Amino acid sequence: MAVPFTTTSLKKYFRPTIMNLADKFQHPFLHKRLTVLSISLVNGRFKAMSIINDSIHRSWEKPGVILKPEALRQAIADAIHQTQFSGIYLSLLVEDPRFISRTLQFPAMELTDLLPILERKVQQEKTWDEPAAWRYHLGIQGRGKQNIYLEIWPQSFLDEIIRMCEELGLQLRQLAPLSALSESQVKSLPVEPGNATILISMLEGKIMFVAGGDDGTPMMTRHLAPAHDWVPLGERVGTEVNRTIMYLIQQTNLTIPQIWFLGKEEQLTPAEIQPHVSTPILPFPVHPDWKFWLWVTATLPINHDTNFTPPHVLRAPLQNLVTNFVAAGVGGLILLGVGTTGILEGYFAKNKDGVQALTQQVQSLQQDQQQWQGQLVALQTKRQWIQTVTSSHSPSIEGPFLGYLGTILPQQTILHKASIIRRNTTWEVELTGSIITNLSESLSLLENLTGELENGPYHLTVQPGWRDQLLTQTTTSSPQQAAESRYRFTLKGHMT
Repeated sequence: MAVPFTTTSLKKYFRPTIMNLADKFQHPFLHKRLTVLSISLVNGRFKAMSIINDSIHRSWEKPGVILKPEALRQAIADAIHQTQFSGIYLSLLVEDPRFISRTLQFPAMELTDLLPILERKVQQEKTWDEPAAWRYHLGIQGRGKQNIYLEIWPQSFLDEIIRMCEELGLQLRQLAPLSALSESQVKSLPVEPGNATILISMLEGKIMFVAGGDDGTPMMTRHLAPAHDWVPLGERVGTEVNRTIMYLIQQTNLTIPQIWFLGKEEQLTPAEIQPHVSTPILPFPVHPDWKFWLWVTATLPINHDTNFTPPHVLRAPLQNLVTNFVAAGVGGLILLGVGTTGILEGYFAKNKDGVQALTQQVQSLQQDQQQWQGQLVALQTKRQWIQTVTSSHSPSIEGPFLGYLGTILPQQTILHKASIIRRNTTWEVELTGSIITNLSESLSLLENLTGELENGPYHLTVQPGWRDQLLTQTTTSSPQQAAESRYRFTLKGHMT
């Protein structure tokens, strides 16, 4: 029975091709003659600007503070009217107290091993019960450590933004955090080959440090957490800058001849930081206003690491375009086929004998082809057997074991060292760390951990000496302080 070739079946049949084309051509497709509504929602303050054909058209700022999704939807609808925006693309810059940013360091490992560890870190760091959406980008790697910058948002916020865009007939192309602005400006700073630079930015009260190489690529991103102490802000910033410089010098051979400061001088000035830093601090070459930042947000690459727009939303415009094009092409081929069928039937009627001879020749060639294919399959099978027998490869276990360790390690423990060394056919493992709880619970948690290691997929044989080490750690403080002590532990073992 013949199955009709409908538009739905076309989408299902051509979906893999469409997704690949969308990934390849999405960036230049959307950046040709930029027309976009650029909006910033920073701590509830709403600002909008329409960009039409690469030119700023109109801007608008909504008074008050937006706290609820319904108010945000109405503000976007008002912005379309106030800025006279006639396009469909939306760019949104968001900063919210609920959002979480973290700079992390992990042992260097494969991405397949790193992602489960980051997922576990996200679940530990989020301050809400609902699912989380997160984005990360890799920074500098040195001395076996990988620097990672992690952004964590509530998933419900993304769902609300996507729903608003669908209701208003908009296509979301950029959903970026405030950190994306600072990282984008590092590429605009002058840096000599072999040098690095640091940008201190203070945007909307959030202080960030972004280090970039001589090609402008961000190597490290950090933010300064708020503090309620007597230390002046200039001194705190200077201390963190010195720490950043020392870390970069330790990890790379680059020098940092100068530092740049971007922010409002009524909040903080380079002169307040300079006494605490030996490297010269220069003011940023441009004094941008909020319209400049809306333009920067709209022109950010849609494939940058901190764009929270889901991939299927980014691919939707090109996917629909290609689907419609293919459907129209198939329809044209069907019409063309109906018109040419009569011509072909008449031609075959006149050349019946020749067609029969060609048919027999084709059948003979097909039989020969099947025989050759069978011989090729047999040869390929023998070749695979030979490679299996003659090749010997010892699989790497460090990355998978560390990934497994990240799933079973109790939250009360802090791991300081993880050593995995191969000795002939045996892997020697040493885990050193500390546990923040009382002695009784520490013994129980480590008993469970050793049980997981011994009975788990790696069957690690743990030496019993860790109990004596834990029991010999005593405290002379009060009972209340003893209950909050930190106990050190060392687990040694081997696996084959």
